[in-house]
Amino acid sequence: MTTPRVVIVALAIAVLMTGGALADRSEHVVDSIPAAGISKLIVDIDFGAGELDIVGEDMAEVAKYDIYYSPRWVTWEKDFSVKDSSGYLKFRSEQRHRSSDRDVDNEWQLVLSNRYPMELIMEIGACEGDIDLGGIPLTDLSLDVGAASARIDFSKPNPQRLTEFSVDVGASSCEFTNLGNANVERMSFQCGAAKCELDFRGAFHGETELTVDVGVGSADIILPKDIGVRVEGDDDWFSSLDFHGLRLDRVGRDAWETEGFEQAKDRISIEVDVGMGSVDIYTRR
Repeated sequence: MTTPRVVIVALAIAVLMTGGALADRSEHVVDSIPAAGISKLIVDIDFGAGELDIVGEDMAEVAKYDIYYSPRWVTWEKDFSVKDSSGYLKFRSEQRHRSSDRDVDNEWQLVLSNRYPMELIMEIGACEGDIDLGGIPLTDLSLDVGAASARIDFSKPNPQRLTEFSVDVGASSCEFTNLGNANVERMSFQCGAAKCELDFRGAFHGETELTVDVGVGSADIILPKDIGVRVEGDDDWFSSLDFHGLRLDRVGRDAWETEGFEQAKDRISIEVDVGMGSVDIYTRR
């Protein structure tokens, strides 16, 4: 015969086990944000860990989001406000217990409208990112990448001139594709202990100024064949700066140019600073 004490203990264990299972359940949130008469967007995304997908779409809404996460382990918030016809959108996501080594659900799919000129600030941590900014009218873009594995693509041309594009990459693996479509005027790229690829093929036009600062990592820069190129940088015992398939003439102690660079309508100027890492510049169709 089972004693009352045994029954009570068994019930308590069952409640604890059930509560733990319920606490580990994931939640699914799908929603959109109306535009509310805006003419410009400032978007700030801070994503700690998980999986992050971003695309642009022709839609009246400011954004749509599809989030699958574990409330016990992940916090997230969204804020949207309007001031002087400018929309300010913020997304935040971080883990409650950063030391946990368990698999935690935190999967985000964000869709951003391509109808409004946009300033975009992104800080992504230890995550896997698949980010396609093609077709979004970006005027300013700032990207800070931690220990992430990320692919940033511009699959369609940017209809606006991207005045400033700044990238700071830590211990990551990042691939930037179709940068010619970004329509960028000035781009600064800082790379720590990372391995990165910057591919400027696409609908490249106009003039781009690129500064590349590499610590102990490596960066491959891929350029289209039909643009003018100027490179400034030094190559010493601890660093490496190499050209592949480029016909460059030395025009200074640490400067090289393709023939006719000064007259070229479409051209890129690259300033390279390498610590103990390497930068390789290629040209491809």
